Amino acid sequence: MALIKWINLFVVLVCGICPSYGAQVESTMDIYRMDLNCKVTSRFARTLITTEIRNTEDSSQEAIFEVELPKTAFITNFSMTIDGVTTVGMVQKKEEADQMYSRAVSRGESAGLVQSMGRTMENFKVSVNVGARATAIFKLTYEELLKRHLGNYELRIKVRPRQLVENFQINVEITEPQEISFVDAYGTFLTNELTDVVSKIHTGNKAHITFKPTMDQQRICSVCAETLLDGDFIVKYDVKRETSAGNIQIVNGYFVHYFAPSSLTKLPKNVVFVIDCSGSMRGRKIQQTFEAFTKILEDLPEEDHVGILKFNEEVSEWKKSLVKADPDNILSAKEFVAKITARGGTNIKSALLAAAKMLKNDRRNKVLPEISASIIIFLSDGDPTSGVTNLDTIMKNVRSSMEGAATLYSLGFGSDVDYCFLEKMSLENGGLARRIYEDSDSALQLQNFYKEVAFPVLLDVSVQYLDLQVNVLTQNSFNHFYQGSELVVAGHIDNNDIDILTAQVTAQGAVEEFSMRVETNIKEADDYTKEQCYAFGDFTERLWAYLTIEQLLTKQIQAEGEAKKNITEEALQLCLKYGFVTPLTSMVITTTKENDEGTIVANKPNEDNSASTVSQINRVSGRRPVPRSRSAFLYRKRPNLHMKVYHYARTSNIDTPSHSIQDWHQPQQEADFSKIILDQLPVEKSKNSKGNSPDTGNSTSVALITLPFLTNKILLGIDEKPDTWINLLHSPDHDVTLNGRLTADGSGFAALGFVNRKKMISVEINVDIITVMNGQNTESFNWASTLQGVRLVKKEGRKLILSLDNKFRVIVILKKNPNCLKLHVENKKPDSEFSTGLIGHMTVEDNILIESDQITVLGETYPAERSLVCNFTLYGVKQQGSCTKVTMKSYSTFAGISHVVPGAFDAPPDP
Repeated sequence: MALIKWINLFVVLVCGICPSYGAQVESTMDIYRMDLNCKVTSRFARTLITTEIRNTEDSSQEAIFEVELPKTAFITNFSMTIDGVTTVGMVQKKEEADQMYSRAVSRGESAGLVQSMGRTMENFKVSVNVGARATAIFKLTYEELLKRHLGNYELRIKVRPRQLVENFQINVEITEPQEISFVDAYGTFLTNELTDVVSKIHTGNKAHITFKPTMDQQRICSVCAETLLDGDFIVKYDVKRETSAGNIQIVNGYFVHYFAPSSLTKLPKNVVFVIDCSGSMRGRKIQQTFEAFTKILEDLPEEDHVGILKFNEEVSEWKKSLVKADPDNILSAKEFVAKITARGGTNIKSALLAAAKMLKNDRRNKVLPEISASIIIFLSDGDPTSGVTNLDTIMKNVRSSMEGAATLYSLGFGSDVDYCFLEKMSLENGGLARRIYEDSDSALQLQNFYKEVAFPVLLDVSVQYLDLQVNVLTQNSFNHFYQGSELVVAGHIDNNDIDILTAQVTAQGAVEEFSMRVETNIKEADDYTKEQCYAFGDFTERLWAYLTIEQLLTKQIQAEGEAKKNITEEALQLCLKYGFVTPLTSMVITTTKENDEGTIVANKPNEDNSASTVSQINRVSGRRPVPRSRSAFLYRKRPNLHMKVYHYARTSNIDTPSHSIQDWHQPQQEADFSKIILDQLPVEKSKNSKGNSPDTGNSTSVALITLPFLTNKILLGIDEKPDTWINLLHSPDHDVTLNGRLTADGSGFAALGFVNRKKMISVEINVDIITVMNGQNTESFNWASTLQGVRLVKKEGRKLILSLDNKFRVIVILKKNPNCLKLHVENKKPDSEFSTGLIGHMTVEDNILIESDQITVLGETYPAERSLVCNFTLYGVKQQGSCTKVTMKSYSTFAGISHVVPGAFDAPPDP
């Protein structure tokens, strides 16, 4: 049988337009053409990605088209031409598309992925079969408004073809209403020779940048087959502007108004930094926070006022009130930040209320300038664990305490932070939330965010269109206008008799009130736009729709009840009308007319999904074009973050390794490949001898394990004597331990012991009774009673939820007939702090290796069974999914480490 080979095309798009393509080596599928054409009209970018693949084999091959695009972009069109037949996508309501997907999955058909890819990316992916000596052409279009940051618009293009491409081109055309002040184009991979290949033409309000290297120019050396194109290609530009009420463009009654006056005096700023120093910030996080705030403090203008609060269970002040940022105070502030250590819990409510109180008191006592901007910058990496922990109560208290006294900006440090909570709380207080990713440049991320809000120049900006000439306005009032940014308002003129559109902008400046008016002749503006021959003539209407949908989705986060429902419906109708793929809609491509077979469903993930959370872009095909007999793919996660995929030839009886070994250097693609690997598993393994789904909830499994770096769950059985206590999880940092004792038949646990020594709480769980020791108090509950006043433990019927930390929990399920306890260990954090114990060792990404028929943990290998359709009902999970089933011996597993402990609450010995 022919070996299936994979082509992977990556187009990485940041801040509007960015391509990155990757094709694995030794592929017989030629990437003949790669074009990325981006046309920017008045900051609104429409990008078309075209990729042509040629199958040079005499047998059919499977190809994957994969694109990374900005989270702020909306896909508007996708088509693919396979063997001369073109199919085009259609945007539908998400629920309808999901129903098609669910029906397809229930038939056992294959699936692809869409997932959040990290800081600014999300992934679009489609796999198709390409016939012998045939061609596949993929075309993807998306639209996005380029936001102005720090004085320019930036187009960042990730270039990584991974092979020489006969026809490779990046083409960027920019047309602006104002004259373009500068254009710069450069690349991290450009040699002196390749620098000359970049063509940049800039005349008046137009700019054209092209990058079109020949195959010889792409070579890493004159006789090499490897490509030199590996890095970032960056385009930056800005337009000339003056101190005015802005620039207005009008097309067919829709207008867009850009406001970014120059040469305004900076306002003094009052900023309170609220820094989380709880135990979860220990180590590199607190060090990077210190590095960032040291630099931020150095850059504070002397006329600014600054305050610093640090908090864990308690709140500590640098000074009782804000003080001027003079050299002596800055030195003192640095010393205060340098002494911050990470320990204890997280009392978010008290910290934010203390910051608001400090600002209000200082404003009332006239410590602060009368005309000044007040902001709170809140940095935390976790959920509230101390004081008030109910999120709704915290948000209500913070909103009441702020009362417009300050704008709240929340920086969520790390992937495990409750971003949805931070975002909603910030929006309710006039600000926004931003993720800070745990990388080597975390300190720089903090600094760069601060630069965006470092220099306010206007307060309470209001943009009004006189005489009620317009309707359906986007947001037209803003708390602040920051130097280097831009405010954009769009709307529709509903009076055909109006000749002049008059806009009045008012705000509070540093010295006096800002008040300016701009008048635009509607017919002249419309004619001028048509004369410019913009890339897409209806851009003002589409930009209005884009902004309106974006702002409605933001309002939806804060809304409740009927208001939320109405906002959602309004946004949905606009998405369907203008063909935008958003969290409310999906793009559906049907390649056959029979039922839902041959369907691709592309969904857009929400921002509050973590980097490892997978949403769905799903490929379902009724027939497999390539026969799938016996197969095996090895997924290996190495410490150097490379992935190796070993292909095995497909034969009817045995798996024989082929010569093709491909080395992946894209760690963010691993979740995708894990799913691809599952799709290649032998079809017969997903059914038992009777042709039904396997009973994966049988007596040999005692725990279900969900890990962030694996798309399939693990069903764990333990081979141990019934009266033996086994250490399942332990964290020295948290001082938390979970131990278990098996039933006589090994079908589950007869008892569990959970202890949090720092909180002085111990819980012994049996099939008949639950005993809680809280400090000096001991109480017993049966499974029918309500568990009240117990921290860290929540009871819901026959289910107990044990909170180990912010994103690591254990769910205990009481199973009847026979009576036993089942565990669902759910970890949402890639780097687990519960890395000790029989289950704990498996939660560390570098410890575990899963193959088609075995699992290896810390060098010890155990037979395993992989199933595509698994039933997790016994563990409290309703959805079915793929799983790997394994049984281990607690006394000999993991390089000979014993997990036997004396009793229910005993911690394992130090290694």
